[in-house]
Amino acid sequence: MKGLPLEVKALLTKARESAVLAVETYNRPSASFRSGAYIVLMVIAWTSLFHAMFLRRNIKPYYRKQNSKRFQKVDGDYRRWELVECVQQHFKSNNPPMRKNLDFFTGLRNKIEHCSMPALDADIFGECQAMLINFEDMICSEFGDRYAINGGLSLGKL
Repeated sequence: MKGLPLEVKALLTKARESAVLAVETYNRPSASFRSGAYIVLMVIAWTSLFHAMFLRRNIKPYYRKQNSKRFQKVDGDYRRWELVECVQQHFKSNNPPMRKNLDFFTGLRNKIEHCSMPALDADIFGECQAMLINFEDMICSEFGDRYAINGGLSLGKL
């Protein structure tokens, strides 16, 4: 990952590893919480990817204090944008299918985190595939094919 700032490299590593772990978890035969774990890990992957993209473009993906140029902090670190804000900042008023897919999973992730979720594996298989393929397309288009994760994934099982 030569040529990129260290923080961008770290975020790309986190994004790629979260995506691979999401697929590994989904494909684990004994997993009973497969969709839930997949969604949470892919939200982390996407959020990290967006943060890397923004920082590479010299956009600080941090929340500002109200009526201030200063950034909010939580436990001494800047409060970074969640996936919903990243999607809004990246796509603006555009509403492509990739955005709709991310919006769909953001809603599910909130239910997973704050409520209970019924078994949805069979019902959202296609959306899970699309989320992963979109991730791969975005990371390659933004950072090049050398950052592709498809060599380590079995997309047929997901």
